[in-house]
Amino acid sequence: MPFNFRKTLIVMELIFQDVLKTNFVIPLYPTTFRETIIPVPTPLGVTDLPPNIYFDLDNRFNVEQEQRIRDAISETMLVWATHMNEKWNGGTNTGISQMAACINIYATQNLRPAWYSESPIQNGLTATNIAMDQFTQLIRDNGFRRSPRAKIFAAPLNNNTIVFALTAFTQNFVPLSFIVDPTLINIATLNFITGSMMHSWLHCAGFFDPNTTSYFNTECSMCVMRGFRPKNPDMPDNLYYQFFD
Repeated sequence: MPFNFRKTLIVMELIFQDVLKTNFVIPLYPTTFRETIIPVPTPLGVTDLPPNIYFDLDNRFNVEQEQRIRDAISETMLVWATHMNEKWNGGTNTGISQMAACINIYATQNLRPAWYSESPIQNGLTATNIAMDQFTQLIRDNGFRRSPRAKIFAAPLNNNTIVFALTAFTQNFVPLSFIVDPTLINIATLNFITGSMMHSWLHCAGFFDPNTTSYFNTECSMCVMRGFRPKNPDMPDNLYYQFFD
């Protein structure tokens, strides 16, 4: 596999941004950015949400690529909002969302995010609820400008990876920064882009994974790609997770 110099420089910059929790990082991969603003949906039972989240988008992306990235981010937030609405269940907050039901069937490993230190997580349902609560934290910190500015870099990625993000080791003030492959964003369908975006947000939420069946991040992202439908033997798992980092 050829050495990906551009990705390596960006990853180093993202590590500095995440560890130092600052916007003032020497740019190792110089580029210019433009701000893109995306509205935040308001699920039932969730308060103190910002009206928007904000990203500094690499100017190497053209207008069409920006729209596809915006659509994938919006779809990822819609998945989060739909889960929270279905879990709210008329105020009981005990409902099981379509996403959680799907994940609970298949996810049995790596259910704990890196920062989690409470009692062991027993199943995919509980892991989903924890992950979506952490999405709420990521959205609040971004939208209220508490976390470092989120940057979306344009750079080629390995294999068929569409979106790449680092795994966060902390729960608060995590920058929602990632890399998008501009070639793949042109040709991939929205459900595959959204699945890869979800996978990256789950890294930002603290979830590790090798891209292997039964691992929470992989199964969650594949459930999103399948529209929460059961697995189909004619569509093997590796067809999906080849698009994950």
